[in-house]
Amino acid sequence: MKATVSSSALSAALGLVSRAVSPRSTLPVLGNVLLETTEQGLRVTATNLDLTIGATVPAEIEKEGRTTVPARLLSEYIGSLGEAQCSMDLDPATQVLRLRCGVHKANLHGIDAVEFPPLPKREADAAVEADSVPLQNAITQTVMAASADEASPVLTGVLMQIEGNRLTLAATDRHRLAVKSLEVRVTGTAPVSSVIVPARHLNEVARAVNASRQTVGVSFSESRNQVFFSMRDVEISSRLIEGTYPNYAQVIPAESSTTVSLQTAALLREARTAAVLARDAANPVRLQVGEGTLTLRAQTAEVGDDEAPLTASVKGDDVQIAFNARYVLDALSVLDSDEVQLSFNGALHPGVIRPAGRDDYLCIIMPVRVA
Repeated sequence: MKATVSSSALSAALGLVSRAVSPRSTLPVLGNVLLETTEQGLRVTATNLDLTIGATVPAEIEKEGRTTVPARLLSEYIGSLGEAQCSMDLDPATQVLRLRCGVHKANLHGIDAVEFPPLPKREADAAVEADSVPLQNAITQTVMAASADEASPVLTGVLMQIEGNRLTLAATDRHRLAVKSLEVRVTGTAPVSSVIVPARHLNEVARAVNASRQTVGVSFSESRNQVFFSMRDVEISSRLIEGTYPNYAQVIPAESSTTVSLQTAALLREARTAAVLARDAANPVRLQVGEGTLTLRAQTAEVGDDEAPLTASVKGDDVQIAFNARYVLDALSVLDSDEVQLSFNGALHPGVIRPAGRDDYLCIIMPVRVA
């Protein structure tokens, strides 16, 4: 292998794919990145067997080849070089990669690429294609509700449902539920209508989005156990979670007895302040709805209390209800609307947070009992 690349472009690719490197694997090669020449340039790939991330860097290829080198070492070295052009030349007999970058000359000892695990293969065509920014927003708005408890693997994932030209993402940790729908373009026949993707892997898809990657294709492996997210120069594949996702639709209230609308920024600001003093178990912040007013209250014994009344548009019954402050902040922080609508059915039923005037997103939060 012999190639020349921009060190800054290679550094960016390494920063992206290194998030799939397995730091504690018993297989040394999983601590490496795979470097291989392609018609498009230099392909950089990392995997931990559950998550695989590959990125292609424009390069001048003089001799084809492939090898693996320690991911962290290569990333730190290339990242220190700035904008210098970097030439790499592999000695196939010793698997030593010679780097010449500006005034620097380095030799890195690698492992033969034949030791690298076979990469998952996708079907030829994507089933659907989405605009990258709306998909990025959808991921951000739902992954925060996924569970971190590995005892319930299904709930650590996000349910992806494909129905016609609509893609719906849903996540729950049993204390809250987030559901987001967006329009997509159908480019093929989806072999499955719903899959469960690990939330942390979807986060990598959202992180990879930038101005040059305007669309994301979604496809699946022939064995139906892998999902692929393909962008202009990046592909991320994830092993799917097996199991049956809870029927989340049955917990979405069909109607509400109280509806409150107000500015998202104002509610988020005062909720953050109230959360500072919401330090009891479950971090409760109380919401009291009266005529034209939503009042936030937080009180912790031996610490203090806070109260903030906000002007709001109120329809329906007065209500007083309490929620975990962190859940409220999570929902408001990802809301992409200037105005938020809160819906309640009394103090003992879940509350709903959604963008006012829209039905493409909602976050349902279970109330907490307070004295």
